[in-house]
Amino acid sequence: MPEPVRVLVADVPEMDEKIRECLPGHDLTFVRTMHGAISALRHDGFQLIVIGLEFDESRMLELLQYVRGLPRYKDSPVVCVHAENMNLSEAVMKNIDIAVKALGGIGFLNLAAGAINYKQDCTFLDQVAVESGQSIRPS
Repeated sequence: MPEPVRVLVADVPEMDEKIRECLPGHDLTFVRTMHGAISALRHDGFQLIVIGLEFDESRMLELLQYVRGLPRYKDSPVVCVHAENMNLSEAVMKNIDIAVKALGGIGFLNLAAGAINYKQDCTFLDQVAVESGQSIRPS
């Protein structure tokens, strides 16, 4: 079994269980505000960063841009997620995914209950975590 990966999760409390379900066995640190995220990023070394669409009044892209400006995290994987049961059209989801990728994120995953690709996206998120843990280990 792979070693646990240190993951910073910036999202609303309602999404904690969903993130735990997708990232079982990993070392998860949850933050709720931009200030909390900045503080955690300065003091702790994370191998993966997950940012929710609803984080700190929809500051997902702002935090992604901040992370990409930090030399320590310039190559760290960042995945943005949507997990609320808010209906976003396919076009909106695609446009958010484009914006996330343009700012250096891996992509925008739909982890909402009932999402068509929920299991696939959840598995992908866990795989990114596992791979991020392997990439920093010496050969």
